[in-house]
Amino acid sequence: MRTSFLPVFLFSVFLAACDSQSIEEGSTSTSCENNSHCYYPNNAEVWLSNPAISPELPFAINLKLPKDAKNLSAKLEGVTMYMGFIPLQFKQKGQVWVADTMVGACSEPVMTWKMMLTYTTGDNQPQTLLYYFDSLQTR
Repeated sequence: MRTSFLPVFLFSVFLAACDSQSIEEGSTSTSCENNSHCYYPNNAEVWLSNPAISPELPFAINLKLPKDAKNLSAKLEGVTMYMGFIPLQFKQKGQVWVADTMVGACSEPVMTWKMMLTYTTGDNQPQTLLYYFDSLQTR
């Protein structure tokens, strides 16, 4: 009797594709609260210039990364409501990387955003950090 493993294989691929965690596999997250200064296990830190973010008002996102970090790439995406993405351009100022940005207004009174930052280490290992923050509609 010959058994086909194709249905089992296809089913397992389907399950992996439907798993929301698989999308962000390999990323480094932390258990800090939204809008707070976050410390990551790989000696990285992220914090906002002002923890009270309002839509359409400028603010800065600050980073401390390992000294050998290179090839930074970052973007913001809406979590509460997808509104496309906002590319971030970080500039190094001493030991801190800074990106000046702003987020758009949404119909929701509180909007959660996710920053996805990728970089490579000195030994060319890719790293991804996720940072979440909320913007509050004040008008």
